[in-house]
Amino acid sequence: MAHFGDMALGRQLVELAAAAQADAFKLQVFDVEQMIARRAAEWRDRLRPRTLSFDQVRELRELCRERNLEFILTAHDESRIEWLTRLEVAAVKVGSGERNNPVFLRQLAALGRPVILSTGMYAEADVREALAALQAGGCREAALLHCNTSYPTPAGDVNLAAMDRLRELFPGPVGYSDHTADDLAVMCAVARGARVIEKHITILRDVPNAQDWKVSAGPEDFPEFMRRVRRVEQLVGHGRKEVSASEQGAQVWALKSLVAARPLPAGTVLAAADLAAKRPGDGILPNRLDEVTGRRLGRALEPDEPVRWEDLT
Repeated sequence: MAHFGDMALGRQLVELAAAAQADAFKLQVFDVEQMIARRAAEWRDRLRPRTLSFDQVRELRELCRERNLEFILTAHDESRIEWLTRLEVAAVKVGSGERNNPVFLRQLAALGRPVILSTGMYAEADVREALAALQAGGCREAALLHCNTSYPTPAGDVNLAAMDRLRELFPGPVGYSDHTADDLAVMCAVARGARVIEKHITILRDVPNAQDWKVSAGPEDFPEFMRRVRRVEQLVGHGRKEVSASEQGAQVWALKSLVAARPLPAGTVLAAADLAAKRPGDGILPNRLDEVTGRRLGRALEPDEPVRWEDLT
């Protein structure tokens, strides 16, 4: 809601996301009367100016399409569920505030769109309940985001290790929705295997009666934030343990080969004591020692001279 109901700010936020090469842009849509009870008049007054009309949201969706951004919506009340279908959102984002609201979750799941569920304020039983509701509603694709609903979240409460537990509870992608004041938790989450990252962005700072800006990246740092995310993704890599292309040359200078440990005359029947493992690794590797011992040398070798298969009879 960093647009504060101002379409000029909304367009700037889309442009910021696009310029930083984010994958998706997400908005929150709601009707204050439907979302907040009358007894919470202060919250009603605070959020009422920050609502967008359907046409305004559609305009931002079109801008996202022009900028190659996936468009995602969070519907905070039932009146906005139909917007998700009419606007053909790429995914449905569910905020942490829908904890213990299975009827609403089933309604969202029934749309047939992928669901991204934030789990701030959730215990394990709540996660299971939400997953059951999504399944009951027919959801076929979902992602769970670990989250802490505190703005900003203290470092001691970030608890990124909870992503590991979510993976045990759920076979799909797990990610992280960030409410910290800098980017360290996000980078750690990506390094820990987060498949989805949600980060607030803002144009304005020091806004009274607002909290998202406290945990948001802005024009001054969001492009660098995204570069760092991509860099960490690159560092995490594919996960297979294999020799990389950049390591190929290192196999020669860093590995060792079997060499003569002393002068060895032609005809020597090789024993382990006759051989040593020394760099470079351009000959027979030490793990082939058992295949070399017991063989006879066809020519004499000087100390440190490598043993070649063609030398053996």
